[in-house]
This record gives sequence, C-alpha cells and structure tokens, in this order.
Amino acid sequence: MAARGSGIPEFPQPGTGANPGGIEPPLKSISLSDDSLGMERRQQERYEVRFETKVTANGRSALGRVSNISGSGISVDLPFQLSPGEPVELEMADSTVYGHVIYANTESDHFHTGVLASRVALGGTSLSSLLQRVLLETLPLTPGLERTEVYLG
Repeated sequence: MAARGSGIPEFPQPGTGANPGGIEPPLKSISLSDDSLGMERRQQERYEVRFETKVTANGRSALGRVSNISGSGISVDLPFQLSPGEPVELEMADSTVYGHVIYANTESDHFHTGVLASRVALGGTSLSSLLQRVLLETLPLTPGLERTEVYLG
C-alpha cells in the first residue's frame, strides 16, 4: 500500500483515527523485569509510544510505526524486513534518528525491528520537543539530544 501520492509503501493503519501530525503523545511508561510478561527479558524502562515514521535503509523507504523506546533502542514495525547491522534513518515530524538495526522479527503482517540510535537531528516543533523528552529519558547519551538554551537578551 502506498502513501497518498508519495509512492512510499505504507504500514497498514489501525481502525482508529490517526493523528494528523503523525506523532501521538507517549501512552505510558512501563518497567519490565525477568519474571514479567513471560519471554520478555528487558531490564530497562520503556516508553510505549505511537510515532509514525518514514524509514529509509539502503535506498528503500516506507512508512512504519514506532511502538516503544527504551534504553536499549527504538522498536519499529515495518512492512519490509531489514537485516541486523543495516544502517537506518527514522524520520518523525521534523526530526531524524540515525542508527542501525539490532534485530528484525517476522510478525503476522509486519516486521518488528529494533534500532539502536547513534545520532539524532532534532527539529524545532513541539512534536520534536516531545520526541526529545522521550529520547532524553531513555537514550540520554545519544548525540544530538543535548538540551540547548537560547539567550534572548
């Protein structure tokens, strides 16, 4: 399925209405331990989010959905499979996260993909500020997330 007029494959949208800006506020923060959720072995807090993203890797682009962000990376659902180690760009609103794939699991109708961020280029919108706050909480050492103060004199 292609995004209207763009020629970019689009991840299927759920039956609920999508946010016109493409980014919805974080839903909740959960902390998982070894004994919660069965197979889940995560020791870090993760933030459940619903960010629409344009993913670009090796000349291919598609629309995907960021489902959570944690100290170990960003989880993205994609309509095509990427390989571990593959460089990737995630565009959300006017910001871009640069990183590489750390895992890619096949689900029924998509590929659940983990991305480790190596650098972030933040835009100036309020949506980018939201993304910055979530990334500062989960991946604080990622270059490009530094808080900047502007002197208005």
